[in-house]
Amino acid sequence: MLPAIDRQRNALLRMIAALLVLAGGGVVSVLPRGVRERILRVLRPAEAALRRLVVIVRADMDFVPRVAGGRCVGLRIPRGAGAAVPVFALFDPRKQVGPPRPHHPAGFGPRIWEPGMDYPVFETKAAAKPDDLIDARRLCQRMLAVQNALGDLPKQARRLARMEAKREAARAETGKYIRAMRPGRPPGHRARWAHPIDDVLRH
Repeated sequence: MLPAIDRQRNALLRMIAALLVLAGGGVVSVLPRGVRERILRVLRPAEAALRRLVVIVRADMDFVPRVAGGRCVGLRIPRGAGAAVPVFALFDPRKQVGPPRPHHPAGFGPRIWEPGMDYPVFETKAAAKPDDLIDARRLCQRMLAVQNALGDLPKQARRLARMEAKREAARAETGKYIRAMRPGRPPGHRARWAHPIDDVLRH
């Protein structure tokens, strides 16, 4: 493996290990909203950087995949106790097309009006707080998937080659082909430096 790839891989491993410590080892089911947001600010660019490392390793690899039937999957969330580590999603999430989704700020909620009431009563929505507990199971699975993929980049590169071969074969029927890296800036890109992950993604 190229020294530059190995250097960035080791940097990503250190960052993911720090995130897992912040998330209680990656085995918790809930996290405070503020902690979850801190993790996501690093995890999104880390995932994008890992995908680009896999693409570079794939380009330097002499591997011809055999196309077989079946459906390509991205991130699989295991269910139940003792489930395997989820598979890392090798393709960038697609950019949203069209107008942004409407944002509903905290304020008045549903209007309640029952028989015998002169005026309706509005239920007030509570504003989000950093200490609110949020479901963190999917977030933890994403971190474990990144850690697992970093442990064997050539394996992920071969996986990517097989997925690309299947999509290339399907293009004859559908006319569509989606590459692993989406056009433009990668997910999690920041113009201003805010964390060491920004340097890894930039390189």
